[in-house]
Amino acid sequence: MSNLKRTKRKLPSIRKHGLSAVLLLSIILLAGWAWLNFQARNKPTPLPKAVVKLEPVPTPLPDKSTKTKLPDLLEADNIAIDENPTENMKLAGDNKPKAIPPASVGKVTRKNGQILINGRPLSGAKTITKYQALTPAPIDGLWRKSDFGKIPSPSKKGLKPFNAYAKPFKPEKDKSYIAIVVGGLGLNPAITRKAINELPEEVTLSFAAEASGLQSWINQARAHGHEVLIELPMDANDPQVSRPLVANFDANTNKRNLEFLLSRAHGYFAVTNYGGDALLQNEAALIPIVQMLKQSGLGFVYDGGIGQTRILPLGKREGLPAIMADGYLDENSQDAIFVYSKIEKLLKSSYEHTPIGMGFGFEGTIEGIKVFIAAKDAKIGIAPISYAFKTR
Repeated sequence: MSNLKRTKRKLPSIRKHGLSAVLLLSIILLAGWAWLNFQARNKPTPLPKAVVKLEPVPTPLPDKSTKTKLPDLLEADNIAIDENPTENMKLAGDNKPKAIPPASVGKVTRKNGQILINGRPLSGAKTITKYQALTPAPIDGLWRKSDFGKIPSPSKKGLKPFNAYAKPFKPEKDKSYIAIVVGGLGLNPAITRKAINELPEEVTLSFAAEASGLQSWINQARAHGHEVLIELPMDANDPQVSRPLVANFDANTNKRNLEFLLSRAHGYFAVTNYGGDALLQNEAALIPIVQMLKQSGLGFVYDGGIGQTRILPLGKREGLPAIMADGYLDENSQDAIFVYSKIEKLLKSSYEHTPIGMGFGFEGTIEGIKVFIAAKDAKIGIAPISYAFKTR
């Protein structure tokens, strides 16, 4: 036993132990990283929020104790079950005027020289007794002095003869109108009295500017409710005319002649031409006349005798109210039934404005207008020509 020796064992050094510890720690960290990476790759993707099903929130029932009714904001667009909203719709580019009812409801014939309506003679009082008289002329302040006497002029407050002497007129709803002018009056006393007394007050009467007793005729016409025009002569070859307006006259001569014609009477709201094809196509000659009429506060009614007239564009440019008639009533015939048929044709010509018919002082013209009035549909009316100015 004594020969046995204990073998000495050398303990490992501190450096060796430290390296082992570091190596072990690295292995542990590497393994942990690998595990975490594996878990991340195989982790399921969460559902998007949009697919999360939400439970609907119940709407509270209305309180039956209250009687408050919410407004129907679309009530104006509600369509009745038996209505077609496109039935009367106006298409783009459709410029057709509103429908005009039949011009007449009576059948006009002639038998043994007598005019019959639905087989019965045209009857009724010849003299109209119900009318609204217009204000006597001249109205204070609506005139100025000239070398020939008083001529129309706007008042200091701006009131014009065009407005003051026109007939007040209020159209009825859903009624179509035609304006009728009877001219050449004042030359034949019997015809002039017939037009004043037997035609409705809505018919406009036009008088020759150089007619004898012009102011008296105008006073009678206005007393019977008729508005009035005067006719400016434009034909140098008319022996009954002393001071016409002529295209080849110089401006001063035409202005002086116009001043004379305007001084003949008062109470007219506008003037019209008598002849004058050459003058009405001559812009240079027309300009001083148009300017003087505008300064006088009047309007102009062109009879429509020729198509290419300069009065309408000049009037628009210079500020003169101007309008053109749509046709003559008695140019080819002064027969009563012919005049009646011409009025009907004017109404059926699909005018977008109030049509204007111009006639002259013939007995047949006056009778034709009376036939139309007796036979016309109730939805057709006669309006003074001043109303036609407002519809154009």
